[in-house]
Amino acid sequence: MPQAGNPFSSWVRLVAYTVLPEIGMKPQSLVLIGVIVTFCGLAPSAVAQSSARAPGTGTLKKDECSVAGMVVKLAGSDPLRKATVQLNSADDRARSISTSTDAGGRFQLKGLDPGRYRLWVMRNGFVSQEYGQKAPGDAGATLTLRPGQDLKDLLFRLIPSAVISGRVIDEDGEPVPRAQVNALHQVYSDGKRQLVPQTTAATDDLGEYRLFELPPGRYFVRAVYRRTRSLSQTSIQLPEGESTEHGYPPTYYPSSPELSKAVTLTVKAGEEIPSTEITLRPVSTFTIRGRVYNMISKRSSGDVILELEPRSSEFRWNFSAAAANVRSQDGTFELHNVLPGSYDLIAQWSDETKVYEAHQTVEVGNADVDGVALTIAPGVPISGRLQWDGPPSLSNRGELNIYLQAAESGRGYGNSAQVTAESFLLKDVPEGTYRLSVFGQSQDCFLKSVRFGGIEALEDGFTVRRGVDAALEVTISSRGARIQGTATDADNLPAAGVWVVLMPDEPRRNQFWRYKSATTDQYGHFDLRGIAPGNYKLFSWEKVERGEWEDPDFVKPFEEKGERITVQEGDAKSINLTAIRAASTEEQKP
Repeated sequence: MPQAGNPFSSWVRLVAYTVLPEIGMKPQSLVLIGVIVTFCGLAPSAVAQSSARAPGTGTLKKDECSVAGMVVKLAGSDPLRKATVQLNSADDRARSISTSTDAGGRFQLKGLDPGRYRLWVMRNGFVSQEYGQKAPGDAGATLTLRPGQDLKDLLFRLIPSAVISGRVIDEDGEPVPRAQVNALHQVYSDGKRQLVPQTTAATDDLGEYRLFELPPGRYFVRAVYRRTRSLSQTSIQLPEGESTEHGYPPTYYPSSPELSKAVTLTVKAGEEIPSTEITLRPVSTFTIRGRVYNMISKRSSGDVILELEPRSSEFRWNFSAAAANVRSQDGTFELHNVLPGSYDLIAQWSDETKVYEAHQTVEVGNADVDGVALTIAPGVPISGRLQWDGPPSLSNRGELNIYLQAAESGRGYGNSAQVTAESFLLKDVPEGTYRLSVFGQSQDCFLKSVRFGGIEALEDGFTVRRGVDAALEVTISSRGARIQGTATDADNLPAAGVWVVLMPDEPRRNQFWRYKSATTDQYGHFDLRGIAPGNYKLFSWEKVERGEWEDPDFVKPFEEKGERITVQEGDAKSINLTAIRAASTEEQKP
């Protein structure tokens, strides 16, 4: 699983928010997403049905635990049948067990190993709820089961989900079918608020849409419509004198392509907001022309996949731009109906076993863009050595994998390398600047050093260039520091389900991979592991959005309430905290 102090974690968080059907990603990208999602503990249902007890743990019968309770509707407390109750191990995300409630809304999970868990309840038509949540969006509490504990009488009151419905029309009032409509909410990533889709729906032949399964909250509603005209090498002749085409930009409710002019919709539990109409107005669009040169295959440059992705962080994770195949023998292409903006143009070609990429930044202003050239060539092989500072310490999967992340865009590099006998080989790495991540180490580890060509690259990354022969040297320490303690509220009672956050000192606040965070269990206890040496501040908040602490403006009023702490390798410290009462960003809005 990705550790909280890992530079890959921000990218993982954002991918987790992405709606895969909207992406239109390449098969190999979906494989990578599947790997990452599994690491993150969002395993498919097949994994969710696996045993909650790891084989060979030898848990005695008397030490086995059980969890039982009831799921009801919030209003009226009517029992809910067929709700799914899923228990995931917090220490080994591959260990999970689930069951369904009976006609009386009751459930029971038996034969559980002692340990730390996350408990979720889900049902169609209702907002999913985690154990310990006081309201949707709050942090849930870790559920700690002690040997032989029989936890009974848990009660989950599920909130009915909300609906936003309406239609999308064009400038003439005609319905727009097959437009993608998003309900977008704001999340934090690397200290910035970004929009990600909560849910997505397509308009029907009447231009109507229905966004359902919405938790209560505030949403931007946006419509994205792309003409079905193929983005291929085929050129369509325009009327004489006409140099531009027209298209519809992504448009926010009620009718603006600018986020600053968008109107947010506030939905309450079980509420339906109808007649939310979005009007699309045409703007001039342009064509990108160019050629893909394939330096690997002499057969042809055909079957190259092109992707045009906006560089704006607002749209990048929604993948609003389209993909196309280039099938011409000479690799020429034309991409039509491109809106003004800054883009990454990516060409990808694969043989039987390998995938190759070429990247080019394209700026589209008020005219067509000609002469774009992308060259697909063999990537750079990078060999590496991994060494341990301290005894080797792996997770239950028993293997280490190396991944690369593009330093600027956050785009993940598709191939990984498994560490074998303390060595690894990354094949065909495209030219560019990267940061490195390691997965498979235990929770007590941290990435201590990454050296590329003898130069330290842990914080700033490293640049791969063709013709430059350089090796990676990766050091993992298994002696990460550990901080445990208890968070209490203003009445000195255990604060269950609150965030506890360890932040580096101010000069390193932008190094988000150094952050550690966890939620307290039902006893208010927290446990932060695998901490790199350094100076930190420790905070706890009763109400805060996930990642909001990465925003300097949010943290500033609370600086004096943080507990200063310095740790060295192998340290084990205990600190008790009083949770800060802080209104979330949503509560602060008028």
